[in-house]
Amino acid sequence: MEDKIVVYSTFQDPVEANIVLARLKDAGFSCFLSGENTAVIYPLFDTSISGVQLHVFEGDVTAIKDLLAEQSEI
Repeated sequence: MEDKIVVYSTFQDPVEANIVLARLKDAGFSCFLSGENTAVIYPLFDTSISGVQLHVFEGDVTAIKDLLAEQSEI
């Protein structure tokens, strides 16, 4: 069964996006960012339009929410 890739979250700050990406990869999730280069190369780029997007497999969304919620409580 093929799992659909979805945008899990959009970040205004590329650093924050990379922190979340690293947490997810460390936990074994497959994920990637888009829009990061635009935000870094063009610092005046309005990231509120598209931002840095975190893409994950749709089937992982619930587990990712649980993991990030758990980590935010620490």
